[in-house]
Amino acid sequence: MNIATILFTYNRSIHTAKVLEALEQNTILPQKLYIFQDGLKSEEYRDEWEKVNALIRKVDFCPVEIKISKENKGLAESIVSGIDYVFTENDAVIVLEDDCVPMPGFMRFMLQCFEKYAKEKNVYSVSGYAWPIYVESAIYDAYFCGRISSWGWGTWKDRWVKFERNYDLLNDIRSDEEASKRLSQWGGRDTLPILLGNINGNINSWAVFWSLKIIADNGLCINPYQSLIANVGCDGSGEHCGVSDIANSQMQEKDIEIYRLPMVKIDEKVRDAFQELYGDYYHKDGFTKVLIWGTGNLYNRNKKNLLQKVTVEAFIDSFKKFKYFEGKKIIREEEILKYDFEQIIIEIENLEETNKIKNRLIQKYQISEERIFIDL
Repeated sequence: MNIATILFTYNRSIHTAKVLEALEQNTILPQKLYIFQDGLKSEEYRDEWEKVNALIRKVDFCPVEIKISKENKGLAESIVSGIDYVFTENDAVIVLEDDCVPMPGFMRFMLQCFEKYAKEKNVYSVSGYAWPIYVESAIYDAYFCGRISSWGWGTWKDRWVKFERNYDLLNDIRSDEEASKRLSQWGGRDTLPILLGNINGNINSWAVFWSLKIIADNGLCINPYQSLIANVGCDGSGEHCGVSDIANSQMQEKDIEIYRLPMVKIDEKVRDAFQELYGDYYHKDGFTKVLIWGTGNLYNRNKKNLLQKVTVEAFIDSFKKFKYFEGKKIIREEEILKYDFEQIIIEIENLEETNKIKNRLIQKYQISEERIFIDL
């Protein structure tokens, strides 16, 4: 199997130097290293851009191919076009950005995962980064989840061909009950804001489309329990990473010759631990059965506490075009009486509209006032 390693750079010489130094010190060197440097955006970045350019031209610890863009493509286009180019002559790729410093065992872990899961077509992504969730395992060194990490990751050619910048993916997911549950689990809190940021030009993300595609296809991603990637870019210097502590995962600094890799399934402990990171909160059975009127900001602010007390049978929202929300059906008010419920909870911020809904429920549907709860 031809496995290429890619490094994407632009104008951060100190970060790039750390990545290259760490990559050279890995226990296994790249078969071939492709280095892409994005084109200069403006003259104010000239000095750092030139430093990076000089730095990458000195790399000699493995076979290297350097591609310098004549124009500034931006991060998303650079990564997608670069991966597409490398896949013309390789079977799998390992992708590093200029702030993702690999630990000594990173390459070994990636290669062992590529070999073990090559024929497991539902495994879409391998990453050396460990999400900051706290789950211990005495059996394996890695776990499966439903969320990609774009920090020190890789994939196979036959899986990458499914990548598409499809803005309808979110609606497609929300039109399928099981897919909407997966979205709620692995990316409910942040995918929509990122997607909207792409639309209005505030964010330039390729990863949100890859993440949504994997959720839509019920794909799996593998990550180590202890991180093999140190992200040094959460210092305000990057295009998308501000100052953040999300990179603070426990690091795997010792070398492991053979990684203990799991069977292809998600451990429930990982699923539970992931809830607090990016997922929405679980809908559990056994509580008071309710219908929730509204899926907007008020509900999103209240749901952490709310879902610890109630079991949602369905959401009422006459304006949503999609069919499911957090794995529950979205219904119109005319369908209310088809459901078995004890309460209706109104999650609408406009008090005047809330009172209209309450009066309509009482007068038109003969629902007693005691069964209507207004959540402010």
